[in-house]
Amino acid sequence: MKYAAELFDKVQYLFKETGFNDHQLHCILQFSGHLDERLLKQALYLLLQAFPILACTYQQKGSRTYWQTCDVSLLKNLFRITEDQNTFESFSESMIDETIGPQIQACLYREKGNDSLSIIMNHMVCDGADFKRSLYVLSSFYTQFIKNPNFIPNIQPFENRSLKPVTSKLRLSTKIKSLLFNGKESNQKSEVTFPLATSGPTAPFILTHKLSEKRTKALINLGKRHGATVNDVVLTAYYRALSKLLHKNGSKLFIPIMIDMRRYAPQLKNQSLSNISSTIITHATIETNETFEETLEKINSELTAMKKKYMGVNGFVKLSVIDKIFPKKISYQIIKRNLHNPNICMTNIGILDDRQLVFGNTPLIDAFECGSIKYRPHFQIALSSFKGTMTFSCNLYGNEQDKQIIRQFFSLLDSELPG
Repeated sequence: MKYAAELFDKVQYLFKETGFNDHQLHCILQFSGHLDERLLKQALYLLLQAFPILACTYQQKGSRTYWQTCDVSLLKNLFRITEDQNTFESFSESMIDETIGPQIQACLYREKGNDSLSIIMNHMVCDGADFKRSLYVLSSFYTQFIKNPNFIPNIQPFENRSLKPVTSKLRLSTKIKSLLFNGKESNQKSEVTFPLATSGPTAPFILTHKLSEKRTKALINLGKRHGATVNDVVLTAYYRALSKLLHKNGSKLFIPIMIDMRRYAPQLKNQSLSNISSTIITHATIETNETFEETLEKINSELTAMKKKYMGVNGFVKLSVIDKIFPKKISYQIIKRNLHNPNICMTNIGILDDRQLVFGNTPLIDAFECGSIKYRPHFQIALSSFKGTMTFSCNLYGNEQDKQIIRQFFSLLDSELPG
């Protein structure tokens, strides 16, 4: 069977064409002890059945783009096992070929008494929130197989993956106001770039920086004292570190952040995998000698105001209008020409819930999720939390010079954060 490619499937595909990122999602789980590789493989195959889009291949025939279903038993590359760390890291930084599939792949790394599991998923299939949900489902299947080798789940039908469930919940007046007054909410060019290398060979890498449980708690408590979210606090530190690194005190900077649009359609949290995320652009000018709390007040005030204006809606509405008015081939070209990929951005994936991410009796001791690997000059910080700790990550096709400047930035970011 064939299923139409949805608008944001195409947008994610364009991100590679326009040199923004490789449209893959990544997660690494570290265990104390070993997983049962046979049951894990069974759980992965069952996941393909539970979310049929994962077992499809992406096809482009002229102006026609669609997902083609496949025989699950014929799909290769779903699961592999290695005892070599370099092989594991190479897999973790690799790309899925969307024309071959499957759209999720996993690698189990056996090291002495402990296992690590790396999972990558094609970002065209879903956003970070649904990637996280698929991990919960995978772990629940694995756990159920331990309890009952004959376990059979309720398989979901191939449901609507379009933007319509979100846009249909919005009043016409809200859409019009968003177009008229939030016109530059999600798609602006920026002349400011992160100081990455500009030449030489590149290779993909993922760098991380972890905050302890004590530091993470201090960050959360600071936010509570000021009526701000964790996202506000981290974004504040990001702006301050960036201003120092770029020597931009007194200059206006902007950082786009991701918004989960399920806030407008809560029923989507348990339906088919989809891309329901949007972008808003935040602004800040960091003055010399400005305190962290003063910067936090700016960031919190701006985001509080944005939340009252249906933040993230503008980009959704514009793309939906273009997709409806023009033929598919023309709308695709219009979107491609007008995509302004941000040079510097941030995404907060949120909490990986250890109560839902359970693989039988094998203790999961650490986990982080991150987004696509960027192409220079684009730079993104991602953050996710697990068991009270927070992991920052930066993914890039770069070189040793890039790694050095990113580590320097992590150090600056750490020095700005509370605790």
